[in-house]
Amino acid sequence: MEMLAADIGGTRSRFFRFSCNGGEISIKEGLVLSSVCHSFDALLGKIFACWPEDAEQLKKVSLLIFAAAGPVKDGAVVMTNASFRVEKAPALARFPGAQCLVMNDFEAQAWACLSPVMREAETLLPGRGVPSERRSFDAAALSGLEGSSAPVAVIGAGTGLGASWLLPGREETRVLASEGGHMPFPFEGEEECAFASWLARKVGGGPVTAEHVLSGPGLARLYEYLCGRAEEPSVFTKEPGFAGSDCCALYARFYGRFCRMAALALLPQAVVLTGGVAEKSPALVRHEAFAREFLRERGGRKELLAGIPVWLNRHPQAGLWGAARAGAAFAGAMQALPEGAIRS
Repeated sequence: MEMLAADIGGTRSRFFRFSCNGGEISIKEGLVLSSVCHSFDALLGKIFACWPEDAEQLKKVSLLIFAAAGPVKDGAVVMTNASFRVEKAPALARFPGAQCLVMNDFEAQAWACLSPVMREAETLLPGRGVPSERRSFDAAALSGLEGSSAPVAVIGAGTGLGASWLLPGREETRVLASEGGHMPFPFEGEEECAFASWLARKVGGGPVTAEHVLSGPGLARLYEYLCGRAEEPSVFTKEPGFAGSDCCALYARFYGRFCRMAALALLPQAVVLTGGVAEKSPALVRHEAFAREFLRERGGRKELLAGIPVWLNRHPQAGLWGAARAGAAFAGAMQALPEGAIRS
């Protein structure tokens, strides 16, 4: 089976072809495009214009999987940080005969936990039971708790802030999407509240959300507040001494707090961090302030948090692999339906 998987973000959109044979998934050719387009159909048109190999081969794919940054409603995604709507109709017009899946981009990031990209994941906090040699990369192996049915929390800051939950199961694995990045962010103390007041004015009033704080734009605002000048993260995170700066420490504290809230919400067997911010600037989660804030609880809750491993997945194609993994699961479920059943 040939699949076209896409990870469509507010800044960039990645499209790659995958093959799935007997449950084994392999990545083929692909390309990365700017997400600045007036419509989804226009973005799809760029694929055929820019594809690195024979674009006619694309029309032979049997399954399209579009993972896009925004909530899924009625089978479509209104992009949170882009100006178009990701939906099936224009895709099926360009790819006749294919089936199409549309999902939230962090659903795909959760499915990526069950793909080969986790072989390169870094342990930020060991929790309990993480094996020194990992031969299996299913959800249970993330924590070392064989057969655990507890969820895996997948969190990532990029152009926005995403969060999802992988629910492993012997018979069926499920993923729950969320809009957790749009929850109000809890600030503490005079220093943080002064920043919150400044940030509220900067974003036009209303509640300051976790995404306002924990995203690429959020990192840029924090730097502007602390240093008095506007600058892109791609510039100041490369400055000598950034890993020891107040900006890095405060962002790490905020990131650790959000992860702690997520961990206490559903008591996961593991937390996996992903997204472009930590991919490009891992010092933001390797900083001691992240771990200190994640574990900042008392009594039994502190012990509980100390048992949850936290992983960093910096693989740049994680969303694509996750989308392909979800596509393979969908195809397997369709094949398992009894003859004559309706296939959507």
